[in-house]
Amino acid sequence: MRSQDRISRLAALSLLLSAVEMFIPRFVPFFKLGLANIPLLMALSLDLRQYMLLALLKGLGTSLTSGNLFSVFALISISQSLLSAVCMKGVKTLFRNHISIYGISIAGAAISSITQIALASIYAGKGTLAFLPIILALSFPSSILTAYLSKKIPEPRYSAEATREEKTDRCIIILLILSGIAIMMTESIVLLLPSVTAAFLLQKKAGRKIIIRPHIFMILFMLISSLLTPHGRIIARIFSYPITEGSLLDGLSKGLRLSGGIALSQAFSVFIKPGEGIIGKTVATFTMLLTAFRASTGSLWQRFLAALNTDAASKTSKQAINIPFFTLFTVSLLIIALCIIDCVFF
Repeated sequence: MRSQDRISRLAALSLLLSAVEMFIPRFVPFFKLGLANIPLLMALSLDLRQYMLLALLKGLGTSLTSGNLFSVFALISISQSLLSAVCMKGVKTLFRNHISIYGISIAGAAISSITQIALASIYAGKGTLAFLPIILALSFPSSILTAYLSKKIPEPRYSAEATREEKTDRCIIILLILSGIAIMMTESIVLLLPSVTAAFLLQKKAGRKIIIRPHIFMILFMLISSLLTPHGRIIARIFSYPITEGSLLDGLSKGLRLSGGIALSQAFSVFIKPGEGIIGKTVATFTMLLTAFRASTGSLWQRFLAALNTDAASKTSKQAINIPFFTLFTVSLLIIALCIIDCVFF
């Protein structure tokens, strides 16, 4: 039980770091500092099973709390987390005391960057591979920073238990899942538009604020990435570069599917709150830490440290469907499988 409590605390810390990183401006697509990897560097002493469970909770939790569970970002996040964890644990086991935390962090960041761009290129097109040298170059200093912070950041002092109230309409959950499958499997832009509109309506019903600008940027990025690999009838030229109908339609279709998937994920993250087991404990602890972070004052660093020292008495009460670990894990695997099918065959 102690090890489970520690894993849930570290996973919650990872989610908090991911939330804090949202306050830091991002100037390069796909690139983040990777602060959420700090708990993985802090937990290298765990055995392999516990360590991979922590990595899985990090990937799943980040996708759930950020509202990306129904998008290709979930596949990327979980794959990055698991593969970088395998790399860091492997390097630590192989070299033992002959390699520092900085070397382990650099290796994990490199694998994470390669995984991210490789999977993104499958969905967005080969033009995305042009970002790989830039992401790898930026991952070096960021991995040094995460390694340094892993020696300075304390673990959260307490875990929280979630309470469950089964008040969520299960029909809405079924509608969310069916809508997600429909969006993933639909190629026709004519059919996608009402599906994406329905996804935004579900997000609004869930009470999540709709911010249009990120969706516009996402669709534009997908269009540009697709146009870098032209195919189909040429409809225009920009400085002799061909703009093809096939690339344009593919980019727009992928952008709309991604946008709709994220809207559904935002709704899904509100309606489903795991209420038991290690996932429920992780989400409850993260909610407690995030609440303390938002309530604190001072610099970003001061607010973060204050959240880690929050009192365990501030337990959270959630409207939730009681979902066992196995069920949520199975649903997550189904969503990942659908993402892979969507990326490879559609």
